Amino acid sequence: MGLARATERGADVELLHVADDSFLSESVAFLSEAQQASEQMLAAEIEHARNIGFTGKVTGTAVVGHPISEVEEASRRADLLILGAHSGSRLAGSFFGTRAVKAAATAHCPVAVIPKTDVRPNAGVVVGIDGSEASKVAIAYAAEEASFRGVPLVAVYAWMPPLTPGLEYLWSEELVDSQRSAAEEAIAIGVAGLAERYPDLVIQREIVQAPPVAALVQAAEGAELLVVGSRGRGGLTRLLLGSVSHGVLQALPCPVIVTRA
Repeated sequence: MGLARATERGADVELLHVADDSFLSESVAFLSEAQQASEQMLAAEIEHARNIGFTGKVTGTAVVGHPISEVEEASRRADLLILGAHSGSRLAGSFFGTRAVKAAATAHCPVAVIPKTDVRPNAGVVVGIDGSEASKVAIAYAAEEASFRGVPLVAVYAWMPPLTPGLEYLWSEELVDSQRSAAEEAIAIGVAGLAERYPDLVIQREIVQAPPVAALVQAAEGAELLVVGSRGRGGLTRLLLGSVSHGVLQALPCPVIVTRA
């Protein structure tokens, strides 16, 4: 995806390979060998990019260090950070998922995580809407992506009534209707102005009574892209990713981009 996207948009590509020093001895010999191995793998990837026909500018960085720290540093000079999901055992997937979540939480630019999934024809770009500032950034990003790709934008608003055991009777039909009206208003505000900015963009609105992660994962099965927003807090809380972003990165129903507010 990274090379194809760079070709479409005339962007430069930087490939990054990090030899994880947490598994290495501190001896100079071990570190030197790790650096050499990292450089060899990077050179092979640059050669592969050329062999498959990428003609744009491609550079590479090979380092020995902590992967999350090095990825964060690289994200300072990037417009988009792209990570490929690992295949393998459930344990391996969980390990990678943890790293993807950490990378998305600490990066200084949007982060794309790309799984090996099939895409439905004209499946569209899915975006979650909840009325927050983070959501507004995600909507703007998703709309631009959908317009550029010539596919529909699928705006999903998920809501759930408070579930208090024994008090379900309080949820009258009128109260549910009012919740749906509020959801319709929120989604209308979320996509306001997109029709004028992207006249040819088809916008599909989906209001789902389900937990947000489940709703987005289902809507994004086979989609070209799912975009979710991260609030981008500072300090130590910057290491925490929102539960929705975290959830969809663990599920990865399709390529996912996490934007930063």
